[in-house]
Amino acid sequence: MVDTVITTFILVMMFILGAVFGSFACCQAWRWRYHAIKQKDLGQWSVCMHCKKRIKWYDNIPIVSWLVLRGKCRNCHKEIGIADFLSEISLAIAFLMLSWAYLVPILNNWTLLTLHPELLTVKLAIFIVTLVLLVVLMVLAVYDAKWGELPVVLLILAIIVGAMVCVLKLKEMSLADDGSVLSGAVSALIGAAILSGTCFLIYKGSHEKLMGGGDWLLALALALALANWWLSLWTIFLANLLGDLIALPGSLKKKNHVVHFGPFLVAAFVIVLVLGNCLPLLLQASF
Repeated sequence: MVDTVITTFILVMMFILGAVFGSFACCQAWRWRYHAIKQKDLGQWSVCMHCKKRIKWYDNIPIVSWLVLRGKCRNCHKEIGIADFLSEISLAIAFLMLSWAYLVPILNNWTLLTLHPELLTVKLAIFIVTLVLLVVLMVLAVYDAKWGELPVVLLILAIIVGAMVCVLKLKEMSLADDGSVLSGAVSALIGAAILSGTCFLIYKGSHEKLMGGGDWLLALALALALANWWLSLWTIFLANLLGDLIALPGSLKKKNHVVHFGPFLVAAFVIVLVLGNCLPLLLQASF
């Protein structure tokens, strides 16, 4: 077992790393938008979107700077926008929770896993590639929340990374003798049909009124990364539940209120991914 102090330190560092990548993801969403609408690039440094002045390093500390400045630019005092803060805090929590679900169990069983180096390598690869996927998903979530679009290139990248996670999980299954690889592959395919197929049917059936054309591709990337039909089923259920709870009040106030489903899919994916790995451990510890 890893010492509690060391575990806490690792989780805190992963929280900070997640906040940094959350800031990076939001910045990349803006850069992608400027590229899409053929506007001049923002340049190498972060700038205020209102006064276009460069943001100093001490005003660019993830989470902390936004709270200290109360979400306003130090120069022009106009609102920076809550999307920056939400992307930072969301990815920070996601990195922390994924580290708790994936990395901590690996460290707790490090001595045993070193006897099986190939299995240890695959487990670490799943963790790292999943974090990469989270960063890509955050860029997509921010972009969809702000502009109601999901860039095709980023969707393809998410699908590729999701497929990598799926292959690694099947490899882990074969090395750990944890069930049949064939049954795992079938479960992943059924999960893709459930999650991505449901989104595609809603997209086609509603003529893009309830769901956009990119949502089913995003769902495909998520289903591949989950590689489990049961987790995929819970993801589509939770995504719709979050959408109803958060977006329904706005829909009731405004007749033409448009709901962007991408952020809800990503949020549900992270929750299900964490709980899917932690619940078995918690139940095992309680009995």
